Amino acid sequence: MEPLKSNSDEVIHRFIQEGGKHILTQGTDIVDFDDNFQLAKKYNMGGKDIIQVAIGLHPTYFEETFILNNITEQIYEKSQKEIEKFKEIFEKRKKDISAIGECGLDYYQFSLNQTYSEDIKEQLKEVQKLMLKEEIELALANKLPMSIHSRDPMGESESTKDILRILAQEGRGLVTGSFHSYTGDIKYLEDILALGFHIGFNAIITYKSGESVREILKKTPLDRILFETDGPFLPPQSVRKNKKIRNKFAQPSDIKEIMEVAAEVKNISFEKLQEITDENYQRVFL
Repeated sequence: MEPLKSNSDEVIHRFIQEGGKHILTQGTDIVDFDDNFQLAKKYNMGGKDIIQVAIGLHPTYFEETFILNNITEQIYEKSQKEIEKFKEIFEKRKKDISAIGECGLDYYQFSLNQTYSEDIKEQLKEVQKLMLKEEIELALANKLPMSIHSRDPMGESESTKDILRILAQEGRGLVTGSFHSYTGDIKYLEDILALGFHIGFNAIITYKSGESVREILKKTPLDRILFETDGPFLPPQSVRKNKKIRNKFAQPSDIKEIMEVAAEVKNISFEKLQEITDENYQRVFL
């Protein structure tokens, strides 16, 4: 997150100058929440609504908090304490919160660390599911949308299936929001849309390797499309290939390049796509 944090004023001013209207800043770690609230306070003065704040515990939060610090005992119990901390912050700041997220399930990280025992993996999965259920409960009680993270090892879809099941059972069809930066199997697109969720597309659609995500974009109705940068990760193709740019990171103004590619994929004018997706964002997050 550092490139964006250290250049926040510069990148936000550039976004506004280029016609940008809204930014959803997502807190994924308890220590980041206050920075997001302060940023929104600064740029929303005078009744403006440029920055909306979402807070949640990213599904990898528990792994990073416990396992990577060699804490392997009583993970479930200790995670419940972290969840209670999150809920306390939410209750104190809920008037400043526009969405719950980034939240969801992430099983991809387990494939990167071959030292995890099956027991540790299962504990972490159960903790992620517990957190997601708690976040759905908050979303329901406070009528807030959710920003859902779903990631699996290549060729697998376990987290997506688990999320859809939990959303259907716990959300009861009443929770809406977006599947953020969705890169999962296209066969689950209809299930996601049937639950009332939108699909968030980022700069992956600008990459040569992004054909599978462009296919998802082709199949997604215009009134269910949202665009995002997922900054500082995933800069657009023009930034990736520019050898003159040393510090390459995604920033809000990159949304224009993402939308230009999307307009070509959807065979629609940039202006019309902008109009439709502006309405989509306002309907979901404002």
